[in-house]
Amino acid sequence: MADMFKDVLGVEGVHGVLLFSDKGDVSVSQFTKDYQSEAEKIKGVDWPVMVNELSGINEAEIMFDEGRFYIRKAGAGYLMVILDDHAPVSMVRLNCEVLLPTLEKQKAGKGIGQLLRKKIF
Repeated sequence: MADMFKDVLGVEGVHGVLLFSDKGDVSVSQFTKDYQSEAEKIKGVDWPVMVNELSGINEAEIMFDEGRFYIRKAGAGYLMVILDDHAPVSMVRLNCEVLLPTLEKQKAGKGIGQLLRKKIF
């Protein structure tokens, strides 16, 4: 699943990608090599509170002093991209647009596989 994020992570100024469930659990996270040390700080954030505040929002950009988040509704959760100030958000948005159907297929395929395993075994 992590290979799916390579195009988003390849955009200049992108540091990481997080995929959240609708409850705020981090399903997948991947960071660029130069951002690995900062990735530990992100794990300490209370993501369920943030995801709760995002309910009903399809797309958001949150700006901070030293960077920003691009957040996109992804099925029953959210996709968050961690960016520098100078990162081209249009390229990030385009790559996320391409990525979302792949995430939906991945999620649907996983659900069907789990259902079949329960019925067979």
